Amino acid sequence: MENKADVKGNIEEYVHLSFFVDVGKAIVSAKGLSDILNRIMEQIGKIFCPLNWSLLLKDPRADELVFKVVVGEAADVLRETRISTQEGISGWIARTGQSVIIEDVSKDKRFNDRIDRITGFTTSSIIGVPLKTGDKVLGVIELINKLNGQAFTPFELKVLSTIADFAAIAIEKEYYIRAIRKISRQDHLTGCLNRRSMDIILSREMERSRRRKIPLSILMLDIDDFKKINDIYGHLHGDEVLKVCADTLFRNVRKIDYVVRYGGDEFAVIMPDTDAEAAEGVRERIVKEIAEREQSRERYRFSASVGVSTTDAEGELDVNGLLAKTDQDMYFQKERKEPLYIDENLFDFLEDEDIDPDPELIL
Repeated sequence: MENKADVKGNIEEYVHLSFFVDVGKAIVSAKGLSDILNRIMEQIGKIFCPLNWSLLLKDPRADELVFKVVVGEAADVLRETRISTQEGISGWIARTGQSVIIEDVSKDKRFNDRIDRITGFTTSSIIGVPLKTGDKVLGVIELINKLNGQAFTPFELKVLSTIADFAAIAIEKEYYIRAIRKISRQDHLTGCLNRRSMDIILSREMERSRRRKIPLSILMLDIDDFKKINDIYGHLHGDEVLKVCADTLFRNVRKIDYVVRYGGDEFAVIMPDTDAEAAEGVRERIVKEIAEREQSRERYRFSASVGVSTTDAEGELDVNGLLAKTDQDMYFQKERKEPLYIDENLFDFLEDEDIDPDPELIL
């Protein structure tokens, strides 16, 4: 027969395992990444009863971990704090992709007390697991100090690791969904928003402009003789010109402005809370930079015509009216310019610039 201690241990294990159903339900019913993380951490609190627990996500661009969900003492202080993956127990878990139980952190050389100094909390014991899909570590779940003062157990580590696997799958799925949404909104070549996104944003900003009685300006840019650029130098060269054009726009507008690839060789910039004078200043900066590039010997040089317009004070212009007005100004600017001269001596250009020729032109 099993003794009382064994029976008690088995019951506790069954209780822990029963929480997997709740974890699964929480993940399935969650809406968005933030909701997923919060629901997972809520279930972890019920299962393990730690004093403090955190979920950190990895920022691969900076090789850092970011505290995204923090529960317990000084949670507000710690949230969004960043730590290096070279730092502390969490960093070790992120680097190695391994789980760990530490009964006494004072005896572990990997422990770093910097977070304790930030929060005023004293860490005694830790259980931590990676959020991992395949060999890729997405983050770390870390539990600190049990409420009853006892040590975390190997069985609890197994349970937490299983929950972390569920969480990693949910997080990866959310990342993919976000990536798909981003792809659906963006032009893959230039990184600009696409026409579909522009229609949504412009309608929203027009309504906001009308409601709050603030100006909204639109800038439209058309690359001059873009077809000739493609015909003479090839489509790969033309793609690079488009990317340079997009980069020029990004450099000369604010972060709150929206840069859009409007059509094949046309771009637009939606500028909220921007009056006609400010919009004209943006146009001048862009025209100046493009002119300087055109006069240089840089490989991907081009010229462009830029039009701008601003919502009327009475708010009578609708989306189509504002776009038509901007388009009209752009073509007015184009008609005032001298025709673009492109050197059609293709082979001399290729020899100078070391560009692969367009096979269709050679044939």
